[in-house]
This record gives sequence, structure tokens and C-alpha cells, in this order.
Amino acid sequence: MRRVLLAVFMFFVFTGVEAQNIIKETKNTFATFGAKITKVVIPSTSLADLMLRDAVNKGWRISPFEFCTMEEYNKIKEDTNYFFLLRVDGRFRNELEPKVEYLTLVKGGPEIKKGIYSSHNIITLPLQEIDDNSGTNLYLLPMYIDLIQNHIYKIQKDISLAFKGNAIYSNKVSDIKGMELLFSMDQLNYKLPNSDFVELFNGNVKLVTEQEIEDAIINSSPNTVVSLLIEPKGGSRGSYCYKLLIGTESHELYFFRRHKVSKRVPLGFTKEDIRKISVPFQF
Repeated sequence: MRRVLLAVFMFFVFTGVEAQNIIKETKNTFATFGAKITKVVIPSTSLADLMLRDAVNKGWRISPFEFCTMEEYNKIKEDTNYFFLLRVDGRFRNELEPKVEYLTLVKGGPEIKKGIYSSHNIITLPLQEIDDNSGTNLYLLPMYIDLIQNHIYKIQKDISLAFKGNAIYSNKVSDIKGMELLFSMDQLNYKLPNSDFVELFNGNVKLVTEQEIEDAIINSSPNTVVSLLIEPKGGSRGSYCYKLLIGTESHELYFFRRHKVSKRVPLGFTKEDIRKISVPFQF
């Protein structure tokens, strides 16, 4: 059973321990990524672990990779010659217990002994609510494998992106104009008539079910963007939900935001999220 805890502070946190070395270390981390082995931690034969193994076998191309157990990971996690890809339980400082499971990529190093969160964390993606044995969101794994690699390629081409955090993706909604946007109204956190919602996008949005979104991702529907909502366990107040827009063919992340679930701000896409997403469709 997975027992790795990620202390979540940011969506992306990039390498660099001392301020004066941050650029040098970051350049080295990404420049040498393809020459180092990525260890994929598969601690069990659970459905999630088997699907992660399959997704990596079919889609990982950026570096050599090997699978390892949790025991092996614990022995070699401080070795800077490795990167590690694994599923982890995530908890923010103000949370009493983890509510979301993430897929994270981290560079090995001594800092890991302080916890999986460290200055060597490359990218972390929200996957599903904690202890979800239904496998509801596991269809995202192949797409996430591509997204992680595309993220590394981007930074290898432009190292400045490594210092911009999730702003790389939260400001890309303008790129979705001209694509078909599939959105589930069940993902909104406020009431709005379907007709009013469609009008916000000048008719250039298709209202669909969660199943249709899953089908579009699995089938890599061309020129299509879908909405995703990653919920904390039980929709817990005080925990965070994540709102994403992802291209089903390109596996490009066009929108990423999170907010703390509360009575005032319930689970789901907010009015502000929709305002930002709809802007490119209004011109």
C-alpha cells in the first residue's frame, strides 16, 4: 500500500536550494534529464499501479525508465542519479489529513529524507480523491504521462518557464479558441441555465456528460478540449479542488486553477473561472 506523503505548497516547484545556484541547478536538472534513469515506483498490484505501469510502458519516451518497489525507492531516493515517478498522498499545511492523490515526478537527492516535497520536485498533477478504489480517474494516466514529458520539453527549450510555476498553464486559455470545448455542467459550483452558459461562449461549447469527456480523452478526439474537476475526498471543506482544461489530442494543459472548498466557495468551476475561460470565445 502506498505510504508516501506529499506536502503540497505549489503546483510546480523547481530545483534550486540556494538562491545563487537556482538557475545553474535548474538548467542542469532539465538538460541532463534524458541521460538519467527515471524510476517508476510500483508498490503493489492494485488497479492504479497496474495502469500506471501500462501507461509508462506505452508512453514514456523522454528518458530510460525502470520500475521499482517502494522498498527499493526508500533505499535509493537520495541518489541524484535518478528521477522518481510515483503516486503520492497530498496534504496542505492546514489540512489534518490527505484528501487528494497526485502523480509526481521528483529528482532524487538528500532533501527527500525530509519528505517527498522538496526543492527537487519537478511536477505534480492532481489525479483523484484519496483512497479511491473505483478507478474513476485512472483513464487520465496516459494523458498525464504525455503532459509531464511535454512539460519537460518546454523547459528544455526555454529554461525561464521553470520559474513561472503554474502560470505557464493558467494563462493559456486564449489558445483554445477555434477548438471544440466539451464541458460538463455538473462541474459548476453555481447554478446557471444551460442556455446562458452556452451564450457566454457564443455557442462554441458543447455540454456533455462526464462519460463523454472520458470517451473524448480515451479516443484522443482531435481539436478538442475538455473540462476536468479533481475533487478532494468527500468534497471536504477546507481541502482543495482542481479545475483543468486539457486537449484530448495534444495533451496540452490550457487551464489550471485550484481553490479551497468552503461553504462560500463550493466544489467546482467558479464564476471567475468561467469568465476567464469564456473570454477567447467572445471575440
